[in-house]
Amino acid sequence: MSTVDLLIKNGKVYTQSGFRELDVAAKGEEIVAVTQPGTIEDTKIVIDARGKYVIPGIIDFHTHLREPGLTHKEDFKTGTMAAAAGGVTMVFPQPNTDPVPLTLEAYQQQIELGEQKALIDFNSIASPLGYEQGQVPELAEAGTAWFKIFQKTAAYPYSTPAGTRSTYRIFNAFKEVAKTGKYCSVHPFDHWFFDEVPEIMKKQGIPINLKNYHSLLYTDEEMSGASYQLYYLAKKAKMRWYALHCWMPGYIDLVRWAKTEKVIDVIASYEVMATLNTPVDIYDVKRKEWFEVGRDAEADLDKVWAAIDDGTIDFIGSDHAPALREEFKLDDILDSVLGMPLIEWYGHLLLNEVNKGNITMERLVEVTSVNGARIFGFYPRKGSLIPGTDADITICDLDREWTINSDKVYTKCQLNAFHGMKIKGKVTHTISRGEVIMEEGEVAGKPGRGRFLKPNT
Repeated sequence: MSTVDLLIKNGKVYTQSGFRELDVAAKGEEIVAVTQPGTIEDTKIVIDARGKYVIPGIIDFHTHLREPGLTHKEDFKTGTMAAAAGGVTMVFPQPNTDPVPLTLEAYQQQIELGEQKALIDFNSIASPLGYEQGQVPELAEAGTAWFKIFQKTAAYPYSTPAGTRSTYRIFNAFKEVAKTGKYCSVHPFDHWFFDEVPEIMKKQGIPINLKNYHSLLYTDEEMSGASYQLYYLAKKAKMRWYALHCWMPGYIDLVRWAKTEKVIDVIASYEVMATLNTPVDIYDVKRKEWFEVGRDAEADLDKVWAAIDDGTIDFIGSDHAPALREEFKLDDILDSVLGMPLIEWYGHLLLNEVNKGNITMERLVEVTSVNGARIFGFYPRKGSLIPGTDADITICDLDREWTINSDKVYTKCQLNAFHGMKIKGKVTHTISRGEVIMEEGEVAGKPGRGRFLKPNT
């Protein structure tokens, strides 16, 4: 074999038959060989991965990059740099931007911005709520991997045309999506619960603030009840349903049953921001101070991990949701943002879960890359280490013990909910199409090298 550009040697390499000690070689943007150690010697760059795991590049199937229109929080450049820091090689930006990509023009605008600024590859997700103007088939043709709706209207990020309370509109959007053969995801939400929460707080005599809000709103009854309705509407519309945020016990039971019944095509994802390592404080890097937001969801994590293990949940995402400190209205829940940045620590936190025994490395690879890439039409180009495919690779040191800090934070909002957290497991290298874009926490690579990718038909 002629000279290769990159050789990753001596690592524990993911294959379809499990992890094996192999070398991985890349030339240009593609993997050219996965071979026995020592087979290839003529190379420009060598990474010795002895004792480390070499896996297909982590894909984040649920990312909020805030561009266009909300770039004071995040943008394609800062968000994808943060992604690289967390071991992520491809992202799927969500549609609560300004403008919302519910028209072909707005969708193409977002793609153009991404190709100017992104460090890694991406596929932007469109909203189907422009169905009345006949936009859904055009957006499908333009390349959205699936569609998304927020079943909520309140403070940002829900106070945009990407969200609606109207189940009538959701059902009609479902019918249009069904014609394209795409999936549609919906953040399930029962708005009546939201409306009642302030009154409940008053009756209980507790402060009406963000800290108390989470435990009263995000309940099994609220989310699971909304999900049953969404399943029914998807079934009536004959649409492929993407069960988003599948982490409440009743919701998991519904998805497991729906997959057994096979009346419609159902897939499910778990967004780790909601429950994984649930923080109650967020560290403001600029001000060097903490502020308390409170998270007390009812998720049964044992049931979540069991659902990931048995295939009820097909893949996961970070739900990276950056916002500024000033947008957390701690004493005004009706006008406060929700969520937090996560993608920068995504791969590291997941490796910590492997060490805690909640998930195996094999299953981690499946739910962070292989399954989603297959479902949405990007496999084997993404989600594999097969020769001839993109050299997207994440290298993991499962034995590294370290403490997350805020010495260098790439997300624009400069918030870190995991500052000071001691974990075991670290992503040491992120490689995108053959280029090392992160090594030991240092992100390199030129913004604009990322590409918008359409799924295979």
